[in-house]
Amino acid sequence: MIADLVLLVYALSILSLAGSFLSNRISLILLALASGVFAIYGATNLPSGIFSLVAGIVWTLVSMYSLVHYNNKWLTMILSGTVLGIIAVLTSSNYVEFLAGWETMTLFSFGGIGLYKKDWRPALTFLAFGELSTALLISGFALAYSMTGSLSFEDLSSPLPLIITSMGFIVKMGIFPFLVVEWLPIAHGNARSDLSAILSATMTMTGIYGIFKMETLSPVSMYLGIFLLLIGAFSNLFGALYSYVSDHVKGLLAFSTIENNGSMLALLGSLELVYGNLREFVMFSLLTYLIAHSLAKTGLFLSTGYIEGESLTTAKAFRHGLSVLGTVLMTMSMSGLLPTIGGIATWSLLESMFMEAITLPHLINIVPVIAGIMIGMGEGFATGALARFTSYTQLTRQKGKRYGIILTVSGILLLVTMGLAYLLSPFNTNVSQLGVGLNSLISSQYQRAFGGISPLYVLIVWPIIALVIYLSLGRRKIRVVDTWDNGSGQGFRYTSFGMANNLRLMLRALLRTKTGSLETSADIFWQAMLVLVRSYTKFSRLFSRSFMNSSITWYMIYMIVAIILIMVITL
Repeated sequence: MIADLVLLVYALSILSLAGSFLSNRISLILLALASGVFAIYGATNLPSGIFSLVAGIVWTLVSMYSLVHYNNKWLTMILSGTVLGIIAVLTSSNYVEFLAGWETMTLFSFGGIGLYKKDWRPALTFLAFGELSTALLISGFALAYSMTGSLSFEDLSSPLPLIITSMGFIVKMGIFPFLVVEWLPIAHGNARSDLSAILSATMTMTGIYGIFKMETLSPVSMYLGIFLLLIGAFSNLFGALYSYVSDHVKGLLAFSTIENNGSMLALLGSLELVYGNLREFVMFSLLTYLIAHSLAKTGLFLSTGYIEGESLTTAKAFRHGLSVLGTVLMTMSMSGLLPTIGGIATWSLLESMFMEAITLPHLINIVPVIAGIMIGMGEGFATGALARFTSYTQLTRQKGKRYGIILTVSGILLLVTMGLAYLLSPFNTNVSQLGVGLNSLISSQYQRAFGGISPLYVLIVWPIIALVIYLSLGRRKIRVVDTWDNGSGQGFRYTSFGMANNLRLMLRALLRTKTGSLETSADIFWQAMLVLVRSYTKFSRLFSRSFMNSSITWYMIYMIVAIILIMVITL
């Protein structure tokens, strides 16, 4: 039956791709059907099928949104082709199928980014990093083939293929050090909202899936685990920091994607360091984070389709009461607030760091402590960034009313999938003396119980407390006053840029904030990249003039040294 579902998914997605030449509507309906079947396929293979389940739900939402709002057969074709590539990645049984899907996904996305705004520079940046990722994957897969003699996914005797391919997957996820060029925000900012949702929610998810797949085939590598944990935590912190100070509608969300990918990368690193009950809990944390990020980021990027303008300060948004509710729920989830599944994911991530600090050997246990500090700070910045996004796109500067049912559904799903978190949780229990029953306490354990959380309890109690406060105090009373403009009489208002200025000024030594008529922040990553490139160029010029200067003496020395090295290596 599972094989039949996969064949049906491929048939429907290929028909959707071909049908885009005939009818935009038919193509999107077929894509929605393929996505729904793919979600069913994932649901029949839990917990490993969670990647397919989440991807299927995301694509169904995106297809229905595009069906209502867009009518461009070329961009619809690109949407279908990108989805087809990701399907091939998630259902591949060997390295060739994986690479074929990876390249299909990359090339179609490249076309979508370039065609939307008729500007191919961002698309070429995206393609350059996509091909760098592919080159690293080919190298790692070739090494794996040399070990096993098979192109199928088989157990490996060395972690080296995992290490090489992890670098390739990290490129696709926009993780440090590849966030230095900000290719992910550039790509999202120049793609249509439906393609941006797929890029953020499922294309970067293939990087998570790829590392996880290779980890299941490779022996444990403590050093790789430490590396992934620290790089992931660092990316979480700086992704959230740059999300907070960004005033670009999609740029803020793209940096938020980097932050979330960093969290999941840290959990992938933890899988290399822990075992037993703690490994089960870390796996639970990874899967819940995957669900939370993919569903919320889908809805948030689709919400940008209702926004006119690229700057949060000047943007105007179409909105509706239920759409606002959906968006608020999505930002709550991305802020790590209960009772959404994002709250469960954030709690379990930090809980994993605490338990690793207790259970790992001395000196190594300082790594999760450092990572936990960076992740905790990053979560704080992320909450501020998403509160700013909601405030300036849903609660102010209304342009008109348009009912976005997909946004409402996306937000509600983050509450509904709380039930899925209970199914995935390895440890559920009761605390009857605190009124927590129905086996609704999700607990964390390493060798014994460590902590717990009850999203269901919060979901039930939260409305009751709100109702009691409302009945006690009545309707809220709001006093509106003019914005203080220092007596200038110009009637300034509190802008999105100004809301983030506290952080720009407090971290001006790090962000290189320049104070003038308008505070602006330099990009320290770009500056570091420029310094590195200039230093390398200077070194190359000096080396070429000193040693590669057409001198026969130096060439004779090279030949002698090369012969000696070959003899030593051969012997």
